[in-house]
Order: sequence, then C-alpha cells, then structure tokens
Amino acid sequence: MWLVEENTNGGNYKPERLVKVEKITKPILTRIFYQKAQSVFQYIWATLNMELNYSLLNIIILFGALQGFMLCFFAWQKRKLNKHAVYFFILFLFSLAFYNLMYALLDMNLFKYYRPLHLFPYPYNWLIVVGLYFYVKNQLKPIKQPLYFKKEWYLLLPAAIYFLLRTYWFIISAMENSYRITGVIVASHFFRIQEFAILLFNSILLIRLLYIIKKQEHIEVQNIKVTNFRKWLKLFIRVFLVLTVANLLFFSIDMIIHKGQETLTFLYPTLISNAIFIYWIGFVGFTNPGRFFSNPHTDDGFSASQIADINRKLDLAMKQQMLFRQPNLTIQQLAVEAGSTPKELSRFLNEHHQMNFSEYVNHHRIEYIKELISSSEAEKYTLVTLAELSGFASKSSFNATFKKITGLTPSEFKKLQSIKA
Repeated sequence: MWLVEENTNGGNYKPERLVKVEKITKPILTRIFYQKAQSVFQYIWATLNMELNYSLLNIIILFGALQGFMLCFFAWQKRKLNKHAVYFFILFLFSLAFYNLMYALLDMNLFKYYRPLHLFPYPYNWLIVVGLYFYVKNQLKPIKQPLYFKKEWYLLLPAAIYFLLRTYWFIISAMENSYRITGVIVASHFFRIQEFAILLFNSILLIRLLYIIKKQEHIEVQNIKVTNFRKWLKLFIRVFLVLTVANLLFFSIDMIIHKGQETLTFLYPTLISNAIFIYWIGFVGFTNPGRFFSNPHTDDGFSASQIADINRKLDLAMKQQMLFRQPNLTIQQLAVEAGSTPKELSRFLNEHHQMNFSEYVNHHRIEYIKELISSSEAEKYTLVTLAELSGFASKSSFNATFKKITGLTPSEFKKLQSIKA
C-alpha cells in the first residue's frame, strides 16, 4: 500500500514523495481481521449455546422447510422453459417452506432472542395456493398465448392486506421488543378466524383448478403429451387438496377440544404433512426433471385439423389396410398413406403418440396378435404362425417385442387366455 506525502513547497504531488507504508498497515489489517473473526466465532458459539426446545418433530419440520428453499433454487434454473410458471411455482414452494420454517422456529422458542421476528411481514399463508393456482394456469396455456388470467390478480389482494397488517404489527413489536401486540391480536380471535378463511379460500381455489382442467379436457386435442401432463397436474392438485381439507379438519377438532383456545397441537400433523409433500416434490423433480416445467402446448407445427386428419389416415392404414403385416414396412410407405413426409410423420408419432416408427408399428402388431389369441379360433394358430401373420421377420424378434409391450411371453399370454376362456 502507498500513501502520498504532501509537498508543502508547491502544493504539488511528485512520485518521489510517495512513501511505502506496508509495514505500518499489515499489523493493523491483521489485528482487524482477528477481531472480526473473534466476533464471528463468539456469535456462532452463542448461537450454539442457545436454550432451544429441540424435538424430533420440529427438526423434521425445519428440514422440510430447508428442503423447500433448496428446491426453489433448483427451480430457478429452469426459468427459461416457462418463466411465468417457474416464478409462480417458486412463490408457492417458498411460501410453503416459509410456513414450516416460522412454526419450527416458534416451536423451538427461538423468537425469544428477538421477539418481533415472529411477526415477520411476509404473508406466506395467503400466497401458498395463489402461487400454485397461477403456476397451473401458466402450465395449461400455450407459451405464446398472452396471460389470459390477468383479471384474476385480485386473488393477491388478501395477501397484500395481510402484508400491511403484519408490517404494522412488526413495527410495534420491534419498538417494544415484546409479544404484547401478539397477545392483543390473539385476544381478538383474528388468527383463528383467518385460519378458517385461509383454509376455505385454498380449498375453493384448488377445486376451481380441477374444474378448469376438466373443462379443458373437453377441448379436442389429440395429444398424448397434453393428456399425460393434465393427469399429472390433477394428481398434484388432488394431493394438496387432501392435505388442505385434512388441515381444516385438524384445526376444527383442535378448536373443539380446547374450547376455542388456539394451540399448536393441530399444526404438528399439518407441518409434518407439508414436509412430506415438499420431499415428494423433490423426489419427483429429481427423478423426472421435466415433470414440473415442461409445457406440453409448445407449438409443434400441427394444427388441430391436421392432427385429426393424420390420425384418421393412420387408423385407416393400420387398422383397416393392416399395413403392419408387411415385414418390410418402411416409414416412407406409411408417410405416403398419411399424406405427409417421413420427417413430419416421425415428429408426429413422437409428439402425439409418444412412440417412434418401429414402436408404433410393433404396437399394432402386438394388438393384432392379442386379438387372434383371444378369438375362438386361437387353437389353430401356432406362435410361429402368429409371428408371420402379424409381420414379424423372426420368432426371436416377435418374442422379445411381445414381452416388452405386454410383460408376458406369447406362451404365457396364450395360457392365461385359455384359463380365462
């Protein structure tokens, strides 16, 4: 390090007047570093020696919250796929994790070291299902379609009002460093009434989501990708709806047992179920990363009328003309029948049937064989005959494909059908 020594003769600064002060500043910097390090270690030591109420339950609840925050970080990395859906999913998951965190710390009695924190002004309980609601709606719409639910921003109004209330309470609690304002709120029954309101509000929104998905299912879009994705969204919503209704039930029972007095008893099953739900999200997210944010409505170049027309022509070629019975059937031949190019047909089968060309043809071959085995004339067909009739070039290929699709060998399937008969 260098200092510039003032030249009193002319008021100018010259290079030769620079004075090296390394020897002076190194000890000072070292001493400052050790002082800061000592302060940090003292703080950590004091934290470790806090008198907290640890239990297995609040540790599980706390780790569920931490898992949720970690998943929010990983979800953020996926924002390029469908940014609005990712943002609202993070809002949902962060709020759910924050809910667990607040009550885990409350149960550990951590807030006694700084009382105002229990009123931290984040309206998490009003944002959980609202975040989920807008996440699902963003997933259901095509990426290029404008946000058709802009008129529903009023759903954030309860969270905004509660944010202002909590900010006001937080300021009072911080000025007094006490629980006095909390006692006043509890005595007014505000928290109890709000808990019922939140659970009812959440239940209504979740039921509305299921209705929206059911309504969209009546739209004629022959796309397996969309259908499967809707099934997944329905499962996700139903699971959370069950948890919400169970929470409402636990809260009601707790209020009855304790004669209207608010306790944390009902919260234990609620918070544990939240933690399990968060871990389930993590498991699904890591085992199937595209499950949460893949948009099945991405434009694939096929209009609804084209999809219906190609499917009609494919049904005609495979179910009536039975082109699959040709051992050397090529995608070029099938593309001619479907009125498209081989490249377009390959993309169509992948997008709308979740199969490549070989899988699609073999699927029809196996279905045909199953019909023959189940027919009244099944006894006259040997396995070799079945393989030849359905278009398989070899018996080994026939056996391997049949077991891959049905889970049984042709012999096992034939024996099973004879028993049923």
